[in-house]
Amino acid sequence: MKIQMKIKRVGTISMGIVLIAFGLILFLSQINKFSAFNLVLKIWPIILILLGLELLWYRYSSKDEAVVIKYDWFSILCIFLVLIVNIGIFAIRESGLMNRIESSFLTTTYDMDASIDEYMVDEGINKIIIDDINNMVIRSTSDNKIIGIGKLNVYATSKAEADELTKLNGIKYEKSGSTLYIYTSDNRKDENNYSHVRNLEIFLPGNIDVEVMNCRNLDLVFDGFKNNWNLDGVSNVNIRLDKISNVAVKAFVESLDYLSGNVKWSFNKFGEYVNGDSSNVINIFNGSVVTVNEM
Repeated sequence: MKIQMKIKRVGTISMGIVLIAFGLILFLSQINKFSAFNLVLKIWPIILILLGLELLWYRYSSKDEAVVIKYDWFSILCIFLVLIVNIGIFAIRESGLMNRIESSFLTTTYDMDASIDEYMVDEGINKIIIDDINNMVIRSTSDNKIIGIGKLNVYATSKAEADELTKLNGIKYEKSGSTLYIYTSDNRKDENNYSHVRNLEIFLPGNIDVEVMNCRNLDLVFDGFKNNWNLDGVSNVNIRLDKISNVAVKAFVESLDYLSGNVKWSFNKFGEYVNGDSSNVINIFNGSVVTVNEM
């Protein structure tokens, strides 16, 4: 009598459990805001345990039967494809790339101008530090009031939303002792509505020392200033001097190749240009290109 062999395939049940598990993880991560990506990276070896348990179960449950156990390679392949795809999805979601992709379809970019909040500098301030503003034009003012205008990149779902974001102040002031700090602040209503200061034209009191740090492009109109400057980490410095300025510009660069303009530079370990009695000093550190022109 010919025995009818039964065939049981390892992998089918495991695939079902994996699909349910990944669905639950994705669902719970959206509700409880935990990292599905990190969780999956930690627990994925459980898939191997599931396959092993399924194999042992078939062996145990069919030890008295004529059973041929085969691996369901299609299901096993699907399990690992599901694993790889879900890890990729979790990684994209948690890196913020998905939000940026969604934002690119939902938002429009507006170029807007906005006046910055005025700030009256009191007599106790002897230094102004401006940090991390990419593109700036700095001019002098005859009083102790800081004023200016910013050019904004506004990302919004409508013009009305863009107008509301433009009304918010993108420049912040913070006083610490005798120092006043000025920096930008992105205004964000939600993932699809936010603004960023792209360029800033600012008027500063001419008698208070200034330090500018971490700026990409700086255009300094040195007219009416009677103070000292430190420019540190400013990639491109463009200084416009009036002919009666009493200033020494010291650019700590590697060679004359980094210095330009219509003035005559001297170079001895650092570039230097002196105008008048050099009672004021502009020190430039860690810059790339320095241009000085007399107006």
